[in-house]
Amino acid sequence: MSKTMLRFVRPKSSQGLLVHRNAYLRHRFSARRTGKRFFGSHKDRNSEEGPSRHYVLGALLTILVPYTGYALFVTTSASKEIDNRREKCTKIEKIGENYQGTLVKYSPLQILGRYENPFDEYRIQTIYEFFCNRVIELFQRNRGGIPVDPVDMRSLMPIHKPTWDSDNDIIDFNNDSKPLNCQILAENSPEAVSIQYAKDPISNIPVYNTWLGQSCNYTIYNGLKILTDPLFTDFLLHEQLGPKRITEMPCNIEEIPTPDIILVSHNHPDHLDFKSIEFWKTGHPLWIVPKGLGYFMVEHGVSNVIELSWWQTCEVTKNDQTYHFSCTPAMHWSGRSLLDANRSLWCSYMLSHKGKPILFHGGDTGYVKDLFTRIKQRYGKCCRLALLPCGQYCPEWHQKPRHINPQEVIKIMKDLEAENVLGVHWGTFVLSGEYFREPKEKLEMLARWKSLEGRCFCPELGKTEKF
Repeated sequence: MSKTMLRFVRPKSSQGLLVHRNAYLRHRFSARRTGKRFFGSHKDRNSEEGPSRHYVLGALLTILVPYTGYALFVTTSASKEIDNRREKCTKIEKIGENYQGTLVKYSPLQILGRYENPFDEYRIQTIYEFFCNRVIELFQRNRGGIPVDPVDMRSLMPIHKPTWDSDNDIIDFNNDSKPLNCQILAENSPEAVSIQYAKDPISNIPVYNTWLGQSCNYTIYNGLKILTDPLFTDFLLHEQLGPKRITEMPCNIEEIPTPDIILVSHNHPDHLDFKSIEFWKTGHPLWIVPKGLGYFMVEHGVSNVIELSWWQTCEVTKNDQTYHFSCTPAMHWSGRSLLDANRSLWCSYMLSHKGKPILFHGGDTGYVKDLFTRIKQRYGKCCRLALLPCGQYCPEWHQKPRHINPQEVIKIMKDLEAENVLGVHWGTFVLSGEYFREPKEKLEMLARWKSLEGRCFCPELGKTEKF
């Protein structure tokens, strides 16, 4: 019985085995001729994937190792220079803060051809931190808390149509095509802070400001028309990539009365767009930009541009009136891509008229404990209007070295002894983690607590405020 069972499990003939064996030999022969493997093992597949993995790893190490060394060198070099400046400043300012000490402590700092921040409060942002925060953002749902219904959005963010054409007492349209006379004054120039007009009555000359989104403002003072950080596009980077505006523009760029001065604090896409460059690249508008940005502007066709470094001043004359636009420090960074990071400077601006501070444009900045008191010391107190950024501060571990929150806006208002403050740089794009109306709500709540209501608030889009 066992033999029968054995005969049952064996193949009935050897023909099947012979066929399979011949097929296998044919495959082996074909593989040898073509160099292909039909029956590769797991070990063979790993050996094929190995070189590609090593190539990718090698490429990453080739980039990241030198970059890490560069970042460490910049960090240590900046820290060493800050310490040296502090020691020199202490020797100069034995009695108290003075402008010579300010120039030593807070003059532009360059390392390996790129600008760096000369502030103790600053922490260098590396690509590791940048991409880490981008990954975190991928897991945030409804970032910014934007309402789905456009009607709800319009009720939360009212938009007004500017009425410059009807305000003939504000704008003199007959002077739109007249170029300005201007010259650059050095850091120590006494004309930049002249006090010879200290008793002249300029307090009755109003300042009109219209917020157009982000840090873009249209300001009019004594017939002088100023546009800050121009931005008239719906997308910062690309129509497919975004980020997209969450609120509509109050008006088109064609409806803007031609400005006399265009102030640019730095070259980030939300503070300077190509549409504005293309629209005002010719004609009489004078572009005032920070050091290193002039080449970019000329390269894109701008014919009337002046570069300023920190503490330099541009003297402008219009209708026999002289105005001073002074470039002041800010704690931020620059760059339109990773490759041109910090190739140009970043700044804030102070407009003075007859020796009195009129308008402070904060641009983008983190808070430095003695910077704004030193700006006040140089250009005077009681600035009529300060335009200060109050959004893009979350998460704090990432944003604090480069942006201020509403509490710090109040601090800067106190440091400058500014008469009025408008909180800008919010409610236009979702670029950080806070609720999109939180900057406005927090700033105005703090203003009420500090009895600053009516003097410190966030404006409505397109609405002209008078100070």
